[in-house]
Amino acid sequence: MHAHKLKVTIPKDHRLKLAVDLPADFPPGPAEVIVLGTAAQSGNETDAERLQQQLAVLDEIRSTALTPEEEEVLDGFESFRREHPFRLASLDED
Repeated sequence: MHAHKLKVTIPKDHRLKLAVDLPADFPPGPAEVIVLGTAAQSGNETDAERLQQQLAVLDEIRSTALTPEEEEVLDGFESFRREHPFRLASLDED
């Protein structure tokens, strides 16, 4: 699968005319165009509504049963941290 990312600004009239120059190695043939908006673009929701949606997603994640493989990873995580200590604050921003 090939992907090409292009940042655009959606105008107030919600009409976006696209002409995309793809890299030469992009294969010809059928493709899909997907438009992903950010939460900041949504002017119809209040901060409280967005927070409510985020909390609902967190609740769903917390209530999802883990697979045996995921349980094994979590069980070994603390011992991994003890064997390989690091602090994120010590990482360079570059």
